[in-house]
Amino acid sequence: MRLRSGLLLLILLLPLPASAGAVTPQWVEQYLRESGSELLHGSEDDHVLSLYYFGSAAGVTLMGLERVRGDDYTQYFTLMLFRGRQLLGYYRDVLSFPAAVSQDGHITFPRGIRTDTLADGSAFSIAGDVHFPLCQTSGASRRCVPFTPVNPVPVVPETSHSQSGG
Repeated sequence: MRLRSGLLLLILLLPLPASAGAVTPQWVEQYLRESGSELLHGSEDDHVLSLYYFGSAAGVTLMGLERVRGDDYTQYFTLMLFRGRQLLGYYRDVLSFPAAVSQDGHITFPRGIRTDTLADGSAFSIAGDVHFPLCQTSGASRRCVPFTPVNPVPVVPETSHSQSGG
């Protein structure tokens, strides 16, 4: 029997940041929907759409988006980085979600998932302004995923172009 009466949305609630302006799974869902994010393209056909809060460091919050799709219920994992309430970018279709975020921004992954950056093989971190491709290895499978930056359109204030004669 196929259990599907619509999209099932799961939101991990604990532990969440305490501040009122914090990025939460509920806020991220609303943000992605209202902004028309390509990360939700085709989500109306998903079996499950889940959002996860993994932690924050150096002013950057790490969130996860899990989508379960298709007849074989394949899982797709995306990691999103926010500075405040601004989406900096994301790593789409990573092999695994993280297990922990340290206070200095280093990310650890579950046992069996080896992770490094393509740049120099260093540990994966959300701290800093440069985000290199994320490489993960599980058994014989290795996947390197580029960081996709999200560039907000700058708001240009209106200026008066009137000239006085003289």
